[in-house]
Amino acid sequence: MDTFTGRRRICVAAVTRGMAALITVGGLTAGAGPVDCATLQVLSTWDIQYREQERFPEPVKTVKKDLYVLSTPYRFVGCGVTVNATSTEFAIKASSTRALLDVMGGQWSFPFYGVERRAGQLAYTNAARILINLPDGLMNTAVKVSGYAVRPYLPRDAIMAVRADAGKLQPLLYDGRFRSVTVDSKVKTLEITVKSSRGVLWKRMRLDVANSTITFTKESDFPVK
Repeated sequence: MDTFTGRRRICVAAVTRGMAALITVGGLTAGAGPVDCATLQVLSTWDIQYREQERFPEPVKTVKKDLYVLSTPYRFVGCGVTVNATSTEFAIKASSTRALLDVMGGQWSFPFYGVERRAGQLAYTNAARILINLPDGLMNTAVKVSGYAVRPYLPRDAIMAVRADAGKLQPLLYDGRFRSVTVDSKVKTLEITVKSSRGVLWKRMRLDVANSTITFTKESDFPVK
């Protein structure tokens, strides 16, 4: 379904071992049950999901959390991953870029959602997809950012821009058309900023390659230059 209320379906991809996790909600910290790290998924759609390790004969517990509509801060630490979320920002940190990629679903391909309130509920529209091509060896030595529209949600005057490190802004979405942006393969930080007259899931994404951290911000001023 392309336009819907409620939350989005989460796919499962492999991570690593199982271990206990610490979860902090609203300043209070409690240990979660032992997490089956192979099921841990933390997605760009502001969702976290995992299964607790099996404890036969008890039923296996699946934990799902929508981090987009938080009223108090949330923090998860486990499986080599740290997740921090507030009502305005969502950050995922892993032990390496590869580990960050794995826990986010196995590929640098992000659904970009439109968000509007309809009949008192948030409605989400699968508007576009953003792809980041990071170097992975001899066959891929450049960093390329691209995207494409999935549904005609974004207005024609919507803009997306890419900035690598402290470099200049480069157009990713401009004049109603997605373009490809190529940056230096040794990039340390990659930012995507969004300007749209219709509501969107986030307006700023910052990938800190050097520290294996990705941060999404709901509202952010579009840079002047």
